[in-house]
Amino acid sequence: MARSALILEDSRTQAQIMCRMLEKLGWLPVHCEDVRAAIDALSHMKIEAMFLDIFLGGDNTLLHIDRFRKLGRHMPLVLMTAGASGRDLEQTLERARHSGADHVLKKPFSESTVAAILSDIAKDCEAGGKRRHLLVIDDSQTVRAFVRQALNKAGYRVSEAASMEAAFASVDIAHIDVALCDVFMPGMGGLMGIHQIKSTWPDVKIIAMSAGLAQKIGGHAALDATRRLGADAQLTKPFTPADLTDLLAAMFEADDGDAAHLIG
Repeated sequence: MARSALILEDSRTQAQIMCRMLEKLGWLPVHCEDVRAAIDALSHMKIEAMFLDIFLGGDNTLLHIDRFRKLGRHMPLVLMTAGASGRDLEQTLERARHSGADHVLKKPFSESTVAAILSDIAKDCEAGGKRRHLLVIDDSQTVRAFVRQALNKAGYRVSEAASMEAAFASVDIAHIDVALCDVFMPGMGGLMGIHQIKSTWPDVKIIAMSAGLAQKIGGHAALDATRRLGADAQLTKPFTPADLTDLLAAMFEADDGDAAHLIG
């Protein structure tokens, strides 16, 4: 049986595009043009995902998140926003985190992007709840693939970026639980990136990863520097899938107020 997805969007053109995408992907779309209609739908139908535009005319839909959540318990929320940049995008991502959104869609978006989100939602349903969301930031495609496979097998939701710049440009960073950051990368690099992530999203856990830098800086020395910048744990390369998953398990099992630092 097809899963139902509610689309809260006041643009009929955008809503039609979304409906066609969802139908093609095997979902049953339910379109509402205003908050009142959305609340009515949630009160009478089982909705398994909700796509909502942040601004409907003069109405900010984020003000109604708590009511949506109450009516659709455990229902994933996907925020849709215009492709803003700079400070506007930062504010949108911050609102997404504070509202507890599960996904963010920047307009215009493709069918493949929607398909990836629906796939994640389906996996969450199969897992019986929202999975931990981890972002892997490493300039090595081999390392990213290795980490992604290990984390997928362990049941985590995984996003990835090839640089800190790419990570900050992605909407995924607004709603992750953990960032796994390589220390030495081209561009901004891991040290500055770790500091910026912690400064912007202090609740995000950070695992710093390093093998050192061409014999000039040892891996342990590099990881010591990340601790001072706010990293919650360190992982020395090379590491095994068990090293990574055991470290994550220890992080998630620790009390929120536990100040202990973890090293893998």
